Order: sequence, then structure tokens, then C-alpha cells
Amino acid sequence: MTWTDICSIVLWVIGGLGGIGAVFTAVIKFSSNIIAERLAKKYEIKLQKEMEKYKIELSKKDYVSKTRFDAEFKIYRDLSKTFCTAVKDISVLIPSGFTWKPAEEDAQKKYEDDCYQTAHSSVVAAQNSLYSCVAFIPEDFFKGYEDILKLCKQQLNVFTFRYNVLTFGTGKEKNSLSSEDYKRTDEINDMWMKHNAVIREYLSNLDVL
Repeated sequence: MTWTDICSIVLWVIGGLGGIGAVFTAVIKFSSNIIAERLAKKYEIKLQKEMEKYKIELSKKDYVSKTRFDAEFKIYRDLSKTFCTAVKDISVLIPSGFTWKPAEEDAQKKYEDDCYQTAHSSVVAAQNSLYSCVAFIPEDFFKGYEDILKLCKQQLNVFTFRYNVLTFGTGKEKNSLSSEDYKRTDEINDMWMKHNAVIREYLSNLDVL
């Protein structure tokens, strides 16, 4: 039995009461309208809240074609690979913590030269990878990669500056790096991890049409 059926029965019973019944009928009809109106309003508010929530969720998503998604995924995968290698090799060249080096001076010099050549090649590869796709990634993403690249280049420069003929000091002083140089490696790694998190969130919010 529906709410309408119940109201009809009640109204039929009250109708037998004459004038008083008519008053009761008017009161019940008025009350029923108020209840129905309040229920409708409550449902409308709930529906509006659900719609707003749905709109917010939709606004977090970027809908792209599968072709575009595949292209963007490849770009960021390549950038991730080249920059990961560059950051790793810079960390070996100028480590932020404990590291192993040969005890013999000539062997140590060769080891450092090899580390420099490896790091230099990795940084150049990361640079080429970034600049080759500059037109296809957002400006803020490009800047994030470029900031990391600048610090990597700075590490290469401070490493080679020790061998500059215009750099004065004893052999030991020329072969030493400052605490700021070692801290910069930590900064590079920290920036790299944070930028990775930004790219990961961006890709996770892409939905293929």
C-alpha cells in the first residue's frame, strides 16, 4: 500500500465527520504537501552534493586519445630513463656520503676520470632527451627537468675546475671539494624524487577515451 492509498483512506474516514472532517481534511492535505515538499528539497540538496562531488572527480581527470597517451607515456619514460642515469652517475662522481676509492694515486686519478666521462655522457644524453621534446611537455614540467640538469652541470664544472691551471692551491686543496658540493648531490636527488612524484601523479590522472 502506497502513501497515496493511506491518505485516501484517512480522508474517506474523516469525510464522514462532516464540517469538522472538512477541517481535518484541509489540515492533512496541507501537512502532506509540506512533508512532500521537504522530502523533495532534501533529495534535491543531496543530489546537488553528489553532482558537485562528481564534477570535482571529473575535473581531476584529463581525457586524452590513446595515441596521445601512448606518445606522452613514451616521452616521460625516456626522460625518466636518461635523467635517472644522469643523477646516478653524478652521485657516483660527487657522492653525498661514504664512497670507495683506490688507494693508489694513479689508480684513483683513472677512477675519477672514468667517473667524470661517464657522468658527462649521461648529462649530455639527458639534455638531448629533454630539449628534443621541449615542445611536447608542459612548461612547468620542462622547468623541473631543466633545474635538475643545471645542478648536474654545476657538479661537472666544480669537478673539472680543480684541474684548471688558474686554480691556485696545493695539490690536496685542488683535489678537494667543498661541503656545499657534496650537499648539492643530495639536493639533486631530492629534486629528482619530487619531480618524479609530480609526473607520476599527472600520468595517473590521464584517462584514455
